[in-house]
Amino acid sequence: MKLLIGLFLVVALSACSSTGSKPQAAGPEKAEKPEASASLLAESSFQESNGTLTVMFDAKGNWVRLTAVGAASLTDDSPGAIETALMIAGMRAKRTVAEFIQSDVRSSKALTRIARSYDRAFQSSESQGAGGGIEDAQEPQEAEDDGGGGSAGANALRTEKARQARRVATVLTERIHESSSAILKGVQVSRRSVDGDSVRVEVTVSPGSIGTARQVSRMMSGVMK
Repeated sequence: MKLLIGLFLVVALSACSSTGSKPQAAGPEKAEKPEASASLLAESSFQESNGTLTVMFDAKGNWVRLTAVGAASLTDDSPGAIETALMIAGMRAKRTVAEFIQSDVRSSKALTRIARSYDRAFQSSESQGAGGGIEDAQEPQEAEDDGGGGSAGANALRTEKARQARRVATVLTERIHESSSAILKGVQVSRRSVDGDSVRVEVTVSPGSIGTARQVSRMMSGVMK
């Protein structure tokens, strides 16, 4: 009898312990933080005598990449004709970079075009709300005295945005000019293509490619010593 009572107590205690403790609800998983959106970039293109060059830059006036394209015609169907044409197109693309840096980067044409690209990329939405972009305010203009302050405020805002775009364009062109020697050394072929009887070669240069060119130069200097 005592044995039966003991077994009964053991079973009752185990049942109470199993029902009294409830499993904890799993907490909601932490949402992964979204990756930061890529920074906006703007670009301006320039037609040089040997090809087209595109400057890509950020909102602070830092140049991100220069890209130039050169083309050449295939003179015949010989096995070496394609490589010869590609070499010529590559030389033209590199000359395009050199021509832009040496002649056009600090010209008024380059400043105006870069300022407009800056306005379209970074100021266009705000400018539309104010009534216009940089094209409407290249120089300060006096607001007409029509008794309304809204027009004068909009004109002042457009003028300030135009000045800001011009300042960024000036900073950008000066930075490219100051890095001209390193830029010319950092030019690399990024794409080659053959299209019918012509070929195209694209070259690019960025702060990263400049760093790579410097490392290669140091390594070559060490080997030559």
